[in-house]
Amino acid sequence: MRRVLSLLLVAAVLGGCSGQPESAPEPASSAGPVKVMSHSDAQALAAKYRDEAVSTIGGSMKDAPTENLVTCEGPHTFAALTYGDVPVAADQQPAVLQKLRDHYVTEKYSVEPPSTDPSDHGALNATGPDRVTLSVVGDGTEFVRINVATPCFQSTEPL
Repeated sequence: MRRVLSLLLVAAVLGGCSGQPESAPEPASSAGPVKVMSHSDAQALAAKYRDEAVSTIGGSMKDAPTENLVTCEGPHTFAALTYGDVPVAADQQPAVLQKLRDHYVTEKYSVEPPSTDPSDHGALNATGPDRVTLSVVGDGTEFVRINVATPCFQSTEPL
């Protein structure tokens, strides 16, 4: 399930970068045209959101997080992705996800209602003020996975 949510997050980011017909409404979290950013700055932005989630949960990453850059529309349009697991006991996962959800609501993130699918243990989906998207889901055993994706940026650096 976590792999599916990770792939959905990537698809959502890449779908948002592909352009929309002019008649389609822009998402509320979108702030206009694609901005210019270096690869390292985009990775730092994604890491900032990941680390904030880890800190709010009150844990630490199981291993080093995974960080990637993915192409959005061509060789110079990209998004930064990062994800990692935080150890959280299965019986504590719903409470931890609610704590994180409450934090994001307080910080004025756009937060989707809690998932009602019991297989994802109350997955959390939110968009931060920088249009960074977060998906946090428990695995029902021992970890909560934090997935973060920046919006698409332009760069003169090739991927």
